[in-house]
Amino acid sequence: MNASRPRYPNRWVCLLLVLFVSSVMVVAAFNPAPHNGGDNAAYVTLAFSLVEHGSYTDLYDPGQGPHTKYPPVFPGLLAMMLMLGARTWIALKTVSGVFTIAAVGFTYLWAERRLGAVGGLALSIMLAISPAVIYYSHWVLSDPIFLCFTMAALWALEGAEQDDASAWWLAGGVLAVALAYFTRSAGIPLVFALFVWLALRRRWWPLAFSSMAIGTSALLWWMRGFGKATSQYTSEFWMVDPYQPALGEVGFSGLFSRAVNNLWAYVSVHGPGGAIGGSGTLFTAFGIGLVGLAALGWAQSVRTDIRPTELFLPLYAGLILLWPEVWSGDRFILPLFPLLFLFAGIALGKTVIRASRVTRTAVFAVVISLVLLPAGKSWATSVEQASACQQIMNSRGPWGCYGPGVSEFAEAAAWMQSSLPRGSSVMTRKPRLFYVMSGLTSRTFPFDDDPGAQLAEADLVG
Repeated sequence: MNASRPRYPNRWVCLLLVLFVSSVMVVAAFNPAPHNGGDNAAYVTLAFSLVEHGSYTDLYDPGQGPHTKYPPVFPGLLAMMLMLGARTWIALKTVSGVFTIAAVGFTYLWAERRLGAVGGLALSIMLAISPAVIYYSHWVLSDPIFLCFTMAALWALEGAEQDDASAWWLAGGVLAVALAYFTRSAGIPLVFALFVWLALRRRWWPLAFSSMAIGTSALLWWMRGFGKATSQYTSEFWMVDPYQPALGEVGFSGLFSRAVNNLWAYVSVHGPGGAIGGSGTLFTAFGIGLVGLAALGWAQSVRTDIRPTELFLPLYAGLILLWPEVWSGDRFILPLFPLLFLFAGIALGKTVIRASRVTRTAVFAVVISLVLLPAGKSWATSVEQASACQQIMNSRGPWGCYGPGVSEFAEAAAWMQSSLPRGSSVMTRKPRLFYVMSGLTSRTFPFDDDPGAQLAEADLVG
């Protein structure tokens, strides 16, 4: 269960098997429908802005100011797809699908160093079949890309300690850390894990270089939004509810209750739901057991050595526990699933280390089955839903899977595109999605019954 464990000769065979299994799972459960969420439309709009205007702009907004919230790596990847001729939701979704498979592959390479080929195979298959991993593999969201770069970074950085060509491993790890951070701002714990690890290893020159490279880029990104009246995570973090700014900001005392509530939500709902699917008492028990074993395994591991993985786990967990509760969800715990599986396996291995080989094998087989069986059932349901959605789309159009509300919204957008004068702006519920559907700029109408408030906002929009 340690880094010096001999590798099995079938190391690369296991990697190919992992990639094949992940590919089958992703393709079979692929949902062809476009997502009706604003984030998907925002990424597509930013990619279009890069390709058509050479700028990183909120084209959906009448003011069309510079975008300062979502880092540019994922929109940049989508922009490359657009330049290659992609013009459909399905074509753009392939980015998420491919990076999901790559994330599983990097997870295997990372886990194989500690658990051997068979252990890495089992861990990466558990990740590949996780309902949350399957779900986010077919939407235009940055989560699979962030997971991929995170696991690539952990694999490369730990390789820097075990390979003679450590400079190349380290350079690759620093690059992957930077890509992860500029894919999602939540990558900041990975940046700190890199810096702390280099400091602990007294590798001062790599620390100075990586600090300057990542720090300078991060400063330029921050300066882009400084002083501008645009949405940024740093300001939303302190809000009681970012979707209801009128509720005000949370104080330091309120962060404690937020962390407690988020912890229980992740342990009892989002964690087990994302790892094996479902909800209820048994799934909550699974979540408690997984997190408890992982915490024990992490504590045992840091006594032996402190590597980037050991540093990243508490830093990232602390970040998502302090986020506003309305943001909590299985998408934010994705990077922790491989780590939880690893450290839980380490703790379990130390618990049964004195048992016979047959007993140890039986224990791990039962535990792995507790993950694979319910997760496999969830995957089969996803396959059925994707097939059913395809049939609905064939008869009702691309937005038919979401019912009449979204379909009528799309029809209204298409009508306005052809009927309103050029340059018109509209008040809508989903401005970013409306822009992708119609090409017309808009802003969210005030959630206020007072006609005066509606007219005042309309005047402001123009």
